[in-house]
Amino acid sequence: MIEIGGLPAHILLIHGVVVLAPLAGVLAIVFGLVRRSRRYVAWPLGILALLMVPLSVLTAEAGEQLQQAMPASELIEEHAEQGSFFRIVTVIFLVVVVAQIVSALPTVLTRWSAFRGLSGILSARWLVPVTTVLGILAGLFLIYQSIVTGHSGSASVWSDA
Repeated sequence: MIEIGGLPAHILLIHGVVVLAPLAGVLAIVFGLVRRSRRYVAWPLGILALLMVPLSVLTAEAGEQLQQAMPASELIEEHAEQGSFFRIVTVIFLVVVVAQIVSALPTVLTRWSAFRGLSGILSARWLVPVTTVLGILAGLFLIYQSIVTGHSGSASVWSDA
C-alpha cells in the first residue's frame, strides 16, 4: 500500500479530488454561462480538467490498495465502484472541456498551421451552443459525481455497519 508520511495515500489524495473536482465543474459552468469570462477562465479550466484525470486515477489506485488492506464491506465496495466510475467521468469531462474551449476560442487551436484545416468546422454556428450546453452539463455532473463518490467514501469510514 502506498503511504505518504505514514498515512495511506488515498486519504491524502482524496482531498485534492474533493477540492479540485467541484472547482473544475464550477469553472466549466462559468465558462459556459459568462461569455466575458472565457478568456480568463479557459487556462485554469483546461489545466484543472487535465489534472483531474491523473489525480482521479492515482486516488482510485491508492483506494484499491487501501481496500485490500481493509476488511470486506458492502459500503467499501460501493465506494470502490463510485471511484472507478469517477475516473471515467473525469476523462469525459476533459474531452468536453477541450471541445468547449476550442469551439469558444478557435484561435487557440487554429494559430498552429497543423490545425488550420479545422477552421471550417470550428466556424459552424451550432458548435458553440452545443459545446456550451455540454460543458455546463459536464460541470454539473462532475460536481454531482464528486459529491456522491465522496459521500459513499465517508459513509464507508464513518458508518457503524
